[in-house]
Amino acid sequence: KNAVISELKNDDVKISLHRFIEFNDSDAKSGNKFLVADISIENISGKSIAMGADYTMSITIKDSKGNEYRSGLKGEGIVSNYLTKNGSEQQDSKAHNLCFSDNFPAKTKARSLLCGFEIPKDAKIISFGVKKKNLWSTVK
Repeated sequence: KNAVISELKNDDVKISLHRFIEFNDSDAKSGNKFLVADISIENISGKSIAMGADYTMSITIKDSKGNEYRSGLKGEGIVSNYLTKNGSEQQDSKAHNLCFSDNFPAKTKARSLLCGFEIPKDAKIISFGVKKKNLWSTVK
């Protein structure tokens, strides 16, 4: 449950990708599928961080062909869609909102189904990152 398949870290944050949940949906373009990312974000600094603007909104994944996929606002819709159709998964809305806040407290950790991505069905995701901060890690 708490396995980490990719981790990003700098002086301020530690972002861990626990898993991708793959699901097919009629809203996806032909030949595409959706991924929902289970992510924990930890503010390891001694100051409050604008987590949404500085990190969360820039979470990006890359496939083996070098294509990049950003979650952004569309990703929020994908996460919502997934949660609506898969009642067994629970979302911690307080943690989710905190991960997008502009006032993420020092020494705080939150975990949530945070980002949704639409990718080609044959894409192999190999990298996870925060593009704005040029932080990248290989996906195991």
